Amino acid sequence: PSGRRRGDAKLMNELKETKRVCKPNETLLVVDAMTGQEAANLVKSFNDDIGITGAILTKLDGDTRGGAALTIREVSGRPIKFVGVGEKMEALEPFYPDRMANRILGMGDVLSLVEKAQGAINEEEAMELMKKIDAATFNYEDFLKQTKMISNMGNFAAMAKMMPGMGKVSATQLMEAERRGGQTES
Repeated sequence: PSGRRRGDAKLMNELKETKRVCKPNETLLVVDAMTGQEAANLVKSFNDDIGITGAILTKLDGDTRGGAALTIREVSGRPIKFVGVGEKMEALEPFYPDRMANRILGMGDVLSLVEKAQGAINEEEAMELMKKIDAATFNYEDFLKQTKMISNMGNFAAMAKMMPGMGKVSATQLMEAERRGGQTES
């Protein structure tokens, strides 16, 4: 039920019938992380009426820190299987409870940041750039290559929120930093 905060009776009956006929292995409820305490009512309603096996928590790339994650588990007893940290399919990631706890506490998510870096940065090119830095031959073109590698990891605001202590920086400040950073290639 995309975009709904509460299910109506007709829709719930359709979902029950679909589940009965299809017999799915998984029944995942998609919950918007920004719903806050309303998530408890939504999860309880769907779990009682349909029976969920887990959840997908979306919009974790926004200002929310993920308190809805605690609510989902507490109310349904079911795990969160995936989190959405952006609008594209690549932004759907496995859920790691310990990382979410760090995020909620404002301690960042360094492990996810390292994983993003490993997937986006060419190790050979990075080593070449390090050699140039050590030899004091690193130039503006090298700087642009390095900036491009980093931008392949995703938007600056999402990466910054994974760093410890960056939870206090506002979305506006992060957007401004990203805008200014984009000017280096102009």
